[in-house]
Amino acid sequence: MTRFRSCLGSHLVGVGILALFALMVLANAASAGEAYCDACKGDSGWSGAAKLDEIGNTNAGTSEVMPGLSTAQKNRVGIWKKSLAGFSGEDAKDNNSVQEDPVQETSQANGTAESTAKKTVTPKIDESKMPIVRSERALGMLAPVDEPTGSAIMLDISKEAKEHIAGSVAIPYENFLINGTYLRSEEEMAKLFGDAGISREDPVIIYGECMPCGGGPSPAAFVYWIMRSLGQENVRILDGTVADWAAAGKPTEAEASVLPAKVYTPVVNANYSADYDLVKSGTVQIVDAREKEAFGANSIPGAISIPNENVVINSRIRDEAKLDRVFAILEKNKPVVVYTNTGVKASVVWFAMTMLGYDAKLYSYANYLGNEIAPAPVAASAVNSTE
Repeated sequence: MTRFRSCLGSHLVGVGILALFALMVLANAASAGEAYCDACKGDSGWSGAAKLDEIGNTNAGTSEVMPGLSTAQKNRVGIWKKSLAGFSGEDAKDNNSVQEDPVQETSQANGTAESTAKKTVTPKIDESKMPIVRSERALGMLAPVDEPTGSAIMLDISKEAKEHIAGSVAIPYENFLINGTYLRSEEEMAKLFGDAGISREDPVIIYGECMPCGGGPSPAAFVYWIMRSLGQENVRILDGTVADWAAAGKPTEAEASVLPAKVYTPVVNANYSADYDLVKSGTVQIVDAREKEAFGANSIPGAISIPNENVVINSRIRDEAKLDRVFAILEKNKPVVVYTNTGVKASVVWFAMTMLGYDAKLYSYANYLGNEIAPAPVAASAVNSTE
């Protein structure tokens, strides 16, 4: 029908629905040696390159220190074996960096002057206490907690919320999935929105989290991606949580509101989705957004690991300057495909990349695997994750 219907859908399901994502085996992390990775780790303290193996990067191998290159450039050439063509790669240094200051010291033993290096440690800044700065582009995708919502419909997509923003409607994000596995058809999802009192023309602000499983705004970003793919133009994610809303003195309620039903008419936009042919074309950068433990033997060959937790702090999308560091390993002007097992947690990385102006598309590892090994079925024991 459209790329949105078919490209991310599971190759293994023969039913007439929008089978966008399938659950897949959590990949076993295969450890590699320590390497450069300041650029890809952000401030999380974890090095993605430390989990590199021959599957995640078919060109993996020992690298040499390369004078004159920035940290991100060293990562790209020495670890990920990517070309520097079109890649600037701003140097991304740790906040807790060590600097060497040459000083002259006199040796008491022989009276000669020796040049030594005095190491000073710059104190690490607690990012969680720093204000987050948003650009105009970001404010077009994120709604500040202290901003008047006007006529926007507040949509809570939390799995198990016990407190809602006053007047908001609720559609738990798992309602868009069948058995936590496959995305429902366009018609079914349109009915979910319409029954909740939302039309495609309404301004919408999405908020909420997967309360039991964490993940910050990932489920909200997933529903944002769904709505954009269905043609919703005026939609944003709340830049904060219900707790932030309450802390700002705004009202909350124990129960969600019920609005009169509307007709939601989807106009499918496939530009936000990748397909198997694109992934295999060699024309895109591939990002594995799964947690560090999952990156490794079951990654798409050539993928670069940028875990979804690296783009979130205190359940909010990180400051754009910080995101620039997280994504410093990528070429800004080359398309990116980002994936996790089903795409829910990849959505927040896709959202952050889109916010920074990357041409990013969402994908699922299940679709890749289905195309690689079809028609062999996925073992039932492997279906154990919705992320």
